[in-house]
Parts: sequence; C-alpha cells; structure tokens
Amino acid sequence: MELTGKTALVTGASRGIGAAIARRLAAAGAHVAVNYAGSKEAAETLVAQIVAAGGKAFAVQADVGNLDGIRSMLAACDGMFGGAPNLDILVNNAGVGGEGDTASLTKCSEELFDRMIAVNQKAPHFITQYCLERLRDGGRIINIGSLGGRAALPPFAAYAATKRALQSLTFSTAVVVGPRGITCNLVAPGAVDTEFNKALSEKPGWAEATSKLTPMKRLGVPEDISDAVMMLARDDAHWVTGQVIEASGGLFL
Repeated sequence: MELTGKTALVTGASRGIGAAIARRLAAAGAHVAVNYAGSKEAAETLVAQIVAAGGKAFAVQADVGNLDGIRSMLAACDGMFGGAPNLDILVNNAGVGGEGDTASLTKCSEELFDRMIAVNQKAPHFITQYCLERLRDGGRIINIGSLGGRAALPPFAAYAATKRALQSLTFSTAVVVGPRGITCNLVAPGAVDTEFNKALSEKPGWAEATSKLTPMKRLGVPEDISDAVMMLARDDAHWVTGQVIEASGGLFL
C-alpha cells in the first residue's frame, strides 16, 4: 500500500490499459479518479470492483478532447480531493486511434485526424497545464504513448504522429516541473491485446506474427503496462524524468 494517502487521475480509464492502471494504483492505496467519455457502465463497474477490493475510486465523465470537458473533469476531482494542491499522480492515458487503416497516410479523414489531435495531443497538454497548480511537489505525471512514437507505422501514420508529439510534450514538461521534484515520463506500449487493437487482432495471423517478433514471444496485456506505470509512480523513481519507457516485450528491438 505504498501509495496510501495519495490521489491519482487516470484519463480514459474505463477499459483496457486505462482500467488496468486505475486498478493497479488503487491496489497500492491511491484514491483514483476514473475518467471516461462514454463508457459509463464500464467505468462504474471498475469503480465498484476497486471499492469491493478495499480501494478508493470514483468515476468522472468528461470528453477530454475539449477544454470544457477538461475543466468539468478537474472541477469534479477538486470536489472529491479537496482544494489545490490536491493531486499526486496524473496519468494522461485517453487516446483515439483508427480502425483498420483509417488512420493511415492514404485514408485518414480530416474528421478522424482532428479527433486524434484533440484527444491524443491537445488533451494531455491542457490537462497538464491545468494540473500544474493542483499537483503536489514530488508528484508524478505519466503519459501513455505508443511504440509508434518512434517507429514507422504506415497503417497508423496519423495516430503515430500524435504519439510522437506526446513524447515532445513529455520532455518539455519534465523541464518545467523538475524544480518542484515532480517527474514526467512516458510509457510506450507495444502490441497489447485490448479492444483498442481489435481491428489488428482480428486479422488472420497477426497475433502469431507479432508474437514471433517479440522477444517475450507473446502479445502484451494491460497489466504489463500498468506495472510499468506503477514503477514510475513509486517514490523510488524520483530521479527518473523526461524518459520514454518502452513496455513492449522488446518488440522492434
């Protein structure tokens, strides 16, 4: 229970990697705000599971792709956590991707492109900006990126570009918050078996082929990523900042 007494906000936390992160932080004792956009039932089920296991959590609905949504989310957190500074761990996890090759260079629509920019790039920027006064000294900012932030992924060119931008934001944020003892790092998942990657996982042979390219010889699971986040959330990680931590099982080595 090494995070007992600490608070955490995880965006996009109703399912997949975000849900695993919320569950892991709560299991370590943190009081967790579970943000969701539209999956109310999934978010409330997750909160109920956390509480049943002896943890503390609450659900907060907000579309973080616009500033009004971000402000309402943080106002709800203020109501539960108290006056600022009131936050110890911020996890910018919410993300939007394409299905099939709809996010590719050749087929990405303007609508999808703008939505990915809003959720994957604009949201972490302004959530972090608004949380600067809310974060306690010695806090943690953990951004969830993608292996696509450094590798060529033509079927997901637009998505990968937003994750590259998130790496840059991570580096700049680390410089800004460093004097306060706050760290900022990015966890970059590889191929993880989640609903987010459903279009890929349904392609015949994709899972097997990807597993063969991974030294660990399997796809990742959400808990692989939440464990990496927990590693950065610990007090022991106080000297680790401005880093991209690839939680990929060695994919693309």
